[in-house]
Amino acid sequence: MAENHYAFRQAADNGMLDGPPGTGEFLRLVQSLVKRPRRGERWLPSLAIGGPGARAVQAALKSRLGEAARPVPHCVVPLPDADDRPDGSGDHREANDDHSDGGIARAGAPGHSRPDPAGDAREPGTGSGTALLPDGAARADHAVGHQDADALRDLLAQICHGLAPQRSGQPRLRFRHFSLVNWAMGERLANDGRHDRHRTELAGRLRDFLRGTRPAADHGGIGTGIGALHPLLQLLWSGLILLVPPALFRVVASGRVPGLGRGYWWFMRQPYLRPELSGDFLGLAERLTVGYRAEEPADHVAKLLVHAFLEDLRRAFRRGPCRWRGWRHTAYPVVVVQGTRATDAGRTLLRLVEQVREETGRPVPVLLVHVDHRHSGDREPSAPADALNMRDVPAIGHTQWAPVSYSSRLRRRRSVPPARVRAQRRFWVDDSTETERVPASVVVTAPVPPWFSRRVVILAACLALLVPTAAWSGYQLGLPGCPHRPLAGEVTVRDVGGQCIGISDARALTFNDEPGQERLHDIQQRIFAQNRDAEDLWERGGRRRPYATIVYLGTLTGRATRRGEEAYAAEREGLEGMAVAQHIGLRAPVNNFSVPLLRIVIANAGFQMKHADIAVDMIAELARQESDAPVVGVVGPVESRRASAAALRQLNQVGLPAIAPALSADHLDKNSALYLQIAPPNRDQARLVADYARRKGWKGLHVYATYGEGSSREDDLYVATLLEDLRSEFKGTHDLTFRDWHSGLPMARECGYQGMLFFAGRWSEYGDFLHGLAKDCRNQHWPRHLVADDSVNRFMANPTLREAAPDNLTMLYVSKSGLATCEALRRRSGSDAVASQFLAAVGRPGLLRSARCVHGPGAQEWLGEHVGLAYDATMLLAQAVEQLAGRVRVWPQRWEGRMLDPAAVHTEILRQNQAGGWPGVTGHLVYPPDSGEPVGKPLSLLRVDRIPSVKEMPTEVFSCGPYGRHGQHTCREPRA
Repeated sequence: MAENHYAFRQAADNGMLDGPPGTGEFLRLVQSLVKRPRRGERWLPSLAIGGPGARAVQAALKSRLGEAARPVPHCVVPLPDADDRPDGSGDHREANDDHSDGGIARAGAPGHSRPDPAGDAREPGTGSGTALLPDGAARADHAVGHQDADALRDLLAQICHGLAPQRSGQPRLRFRHFSLVNWAMGERLANDGRHDRHRTELAGRLRDFLRGTRPAADHGGIGTGIGALHPLLQLLWSGLILLVPPALFRVVASGRVPGLGRGYWWFMRQPYLRPELSGDFLGLAERLTVGYRAEEPADHVAKLLVHAFLEDLRRAFRRGPCRWRGWRHTAYPVVVVQGTRATDAGRTLLRLVEQVREETGRPVPVLLVHVDHRHSGDREPSAPADALNMRDVPAIGHTQWAPVSYSSRLRRRRSVPPARVRAQRRFWVDDSTETERVPASVVVTAPVPPWFSRRVVILAACLALLVPTAAWSGYQLGLPGCPHRPLAGEVTVRDVGGQCIGISDARALTFNDEPGQERLHDIQQRIFAQNRDAEDLWERGGRRRPYATIVYLGTLTGRATRRGEEAYAAEREGLEGMAVAQHIGLRAPVNNFSVPLLRIVIANAGFQMKHADIAVDMIAELARQESDAPVVGVVGPVESRRASAAALRQLNQVGLPAIAPALSADHLDKNSALYLQIAPPNRDQARLVADYARRKGWKGLHVYATYGEGSSREDDLYVATLLEDLRSEFKGTHDLTFRDWHSGLPMARECGYQGMLFFAGRWSEYGDFLHGLAKDCRNQHWPRHLVADDSVNRFMANPTLREAAPDNLTMLYVSKSGLATCEALRRRSGSDAVASQFLAAVGRPGLLRSARCVHGPGAQEWLGEHVGLAYDATMLLAQAVEQLAGRVRVWPQRWEGRMLDPAAVHTEILRQNQAGGWPGVTGHLVYPPDSGEPVGKPLSLLRVDRIPSVKEMPTEVFSCGPYGRHGQHTCREPRA
């Protein structure tokens, strides 16, 4: 037989192989075709090989496809041979099939165009025409039947099975669209007259098909757990599990909802079988099932199979910025179909591929090679008229298959491809004794993917994008230690050494949720709720009331605390004072359009204000943002340290006024021209203590200083300036000593001491200081006159620390406001409208966690010194905004945030100061022209006989303030 003459063999030397003449050039042609261009897609032809030597060429192609270092995706599909089929016209058909497989679409089929007969002209020596010739000199009398469609389905299933394994180093090819068509064509619906249930039954079968062998999710355990709460809940859960997943799947599988089920969406918009008439994908699938399919046009069913198969390849080869798999596909797959006399499925596939390409204008990213395995008969088969001899392959110009724009093809579906482009190429391998030795270098190989599509590069790029994005997201969300809900308010925090440093104005984040700090948490939540109320009231009032933001800057985290200890009682009192001032604005009459509404932002600077620079940067960024409620000032800082002084300098640089409620270190105002403080400076405190000692005739002064955990005298401006002031006031005093106290320092020398024993340190060490006295003095020979500075107010506000103090020790301590108790506030409210308004506000139910001063006169109630100080600081800014708004706005003009400027607010405070000062609940506020420290502010000495008793209120024993004639500053003891 002629075929045996071309038996393919592998040469032993250097990997060369023997084949029919022209085999090497044919392999080079295949190599040039499968190489995918960097831009656009190639117009790939279909190749048909016939003749006695076709089998040898196929063997050479298969060998070179598999030997490449980077193999091209490929498969060889042998069609079933049926030599036992009666072939009375078999040989005649083989000889003439190449002339009788013309246009396959039936007359009137959409998108079908007959080839131009004039296009059959052949170029000399090449057989290349000038028009698209789907299958040579075609006849239009061969229509696709349903048997052909079924055979085509089996062929495409074999091709998908052959291309699916990942053998080429390129990404795996997945055939999701074809598998859906193949599934639908394999289903058979019962002909029982219940046609209305077919879609429901198909939906269930489709879910089972997509699920495969994977078992359905078992939600029984969840249902049992829910049932333990209530049987009705379990019943509801069972109903949801029974109804929701199938209903949701029906919506997805309908193909009508954009963004859901992209594959089903594609089926409802492809051109074959008019899918819009089916309503949804399940309706289309019903038309493809066994029994119903016979009523559909067979050629459209076949084209839908081919179109779905090609769509899977198109999506796999699609390139884009986020489609790295498409960039790694550098070679088109090669499919070799072995044809026989008994089947026409391979040639049908080639014809349908060309028709689908013409009708849709979409690319065909696969090189189809059809090989006719002809057996020698009584006569030698002759070459078809349009076939090109394998020896003449070098005459083909490869440029005719250059990349083309399929977008232009889509706009011109009826147009003919460029000249010299043929949809199908036929090659003939004749009977010859000659052989060609194909060198080992002729290999069909896939090009190297672009560098940016390599997995290492993609991974590095993803990490390069993901790490900064994750870091930025974590920064915005406060991770890892400060998580909060995004987009729930103005929240900016950073986890710095285990502390949440930043700002918050909403419940998305409250600072410090440790055990014992529940009251601190509650007052933050209250302020955030009032923030929402203020915004709502401003909107409902037509945006006519002034609306401003005030920032609280304090230290809300970082202290070592005992279990259940309220270690931030002073900070909680400060926030309560601000909440009271905010509430007064909310309670103003509806028709009062001058009282400002306040939005309070809470900023945490960390332990001892050490991270105040970070918090101030966030405050400055907040102030730079355009807002309906602009930032007009800062209430804080809260500790007189170097970090606080640096924060004041930062605030001054960004133009934000700072009103400090409790800072008292001397000359802090030198750090900012926009700084004011509510509490009197340390020199007034030292003068108060010295005057009282002289009045009592106390001889001698022993001073012990502490600076807080991990701090020093250089860092602690409060203690450093207080010690200097005490030296100045007690200069010349007999027995004057100053010592730094630390745990373990012997205190026996102070037992029974007749002079003044003064604690000039931080409240956090005061409990240990008392414990040292009790240990060395054995709770009997106490020093006669123990006096503490105003920092001990924080100790007195902490019930847990007070419980551990000695029970029989009397002490005096300085108060910056004299309003630690409700009784002191009631005495002042009788003749002071400001104090009366404040008294009514702190007793209003629901404002503070425990309403203050709600009992009658004489009741022993604790108010908290810092409540009044923070209230005065907030009201100072609020009243300045009110006065300024009355001059910059013309009624009834709406309020706009740009009407306010923080520096203008500070200027308004100074203007009112020159006019007589500001009334405050802790005393009248008057400032010298060149200083931010108040003058003539009241100071008190309070006495406590039993420190552990929280119910026993301190009593005032001495005070200094504007009590003289015409407001002259003087000191006095309380009247009996």
